[in-house]
Amino acid sequence: MMVESEPSDFIFMQAALFEAKKAADIGEVPVGAVVVYRGEIIGRGHNQPISSHDPSAHAEMVAIRQAALHLGNYRLPECELFITLEPCLMCSGAILQSRIARVVYAAKEPKTGAAGSVCNPYLEPQLNHHTQIEQGPCADESRQLLQRFFALQRQQQANKPTLQIDGLLNFRDLGGMKTAAGAVIKSGMVYRSEHLAGLGESAIQQLSLLGLRQIWDFRAQQEVIRHPDPDLPGVRMQSGDVLADSEQQSALHLEQLLADPALLELHLGRGQAENMMMELYRDMVRNPSSQRVMADWLSSLKSAEQYPVLFHCTAGKDRTGWAAVLLLTILGVPHERILRDYLTSHENVLLKFQTVIEHGLARGADESILKAIFGARAEYLKAALHEVKKLAGSLHLYIEKNLGIDADCQQKIRLHLLDFKAVK
Repeated sequence: MMVESEPSDFIFMQAALFEAKKAADIGEVPVGAVVVYRGEIIGRGHNQPISSHDPSAHAEMVAIRQAALHLGNYRLPECELFITLEPCLMCSGAILQSRIARVVYAAKEPKTGAAGSVCNPYLEPQLNHHTQIEQGPCADESRQLLQRFFALQRQQQANKPTLQIDGLLNFRDLGGMKTAAGAVIKSGMVYRSEHLAGLGESAIQQLSLLGLRQIWDFRAQQEVIRHPDPDLPGVRMQSGDVLADSEQQSALHLEQLLADPALLELHLGRGQAENMMMELYRDMVRNPSSQRVMADWLSSLKSAEQYPVLFHCTAGKDRTGWAAVLLLTILGVPHERILRDYLTSHENVLLKFQTVIEHGLARGADESILKAIFGARAEYLKAALHEVKKLAGSLHLYIEKNLGIDADCQQKIRLHLLDFKAVK
């Protein structure tokens, strides 16, 4: 049913647009939503399916979940939902299930809109609940935000050079990420990867074309000896064992466990694999060797002579992932975008170790254990960040106090790596 908008609708839709801009800042389609209860916003959400690896994490769903937790009830009969874009069928189902009284959306969605553009479950007579649905204010503002986002995406895709190193499946340039202040990380300056051992001539040539001046290797000495990086002319090789003082050294030596499914189940079954990985991440935060290596690495980045730089461990997932979190935090990249970069390693590493995983499965290994070991999961990074909070209170304080990377060093890193011309 369509009705006229109320005067307060503009205020709440502006709040939803503010959420939509948060989504754009982390590379998600800019859609935002707020849930209002008796004139007060009790739930906020913006699109984050990519960064959270959750296809249901639409703005409406996030806001509804938050509102339900706030009220302690999965039914929201006295609530209103304000969305910057016409809801899809999935979100419409959640709206109807939660018994929301009224929905106001800004712009129509001709491809997937489920409030009349493509279909309209709100008018189904068989349903017990009928939500009041209407198009409200700020349609032009919402459309313009979407148009700017997709235009920028197309431009970035067109300007982005194809960067691929034969044999490296978890290699990428950190360039192109946007900071919360609107600056952009320069391309061709910082690369993250898995180890470089065993690369063919074509890959060596491709690496040479990057003009690298420094490579940081975060592996243990035993790993380096078994799988040494190739010698690249003009490149300074730096090595630091992140886990030298760690109790989780066993995480580096899984070959015996992978060869014996019974042993694997004994040591890592029944959730022990996930617990081991989370403890590994906590240990990377607190152990002295990790703090020393990360401090040395970050300190080196204040010098312009160190760029372009590549950093890696074995899979480019855990130690490298933590190093990337620290650097991107210094640069001011929003947490959700940092998480999205971290989770990018998940499929890359599973593909990288596909043969190892298949051999383990052929011997009778539990697939869930293997995926816990070789995967990148949000809860692993969350464990590290919780440890940071215990030690220092915040990631920024941890970097400054525990790692000793002061404001001057951080500013020099930002000046080297950020393009401030993008800031409006």
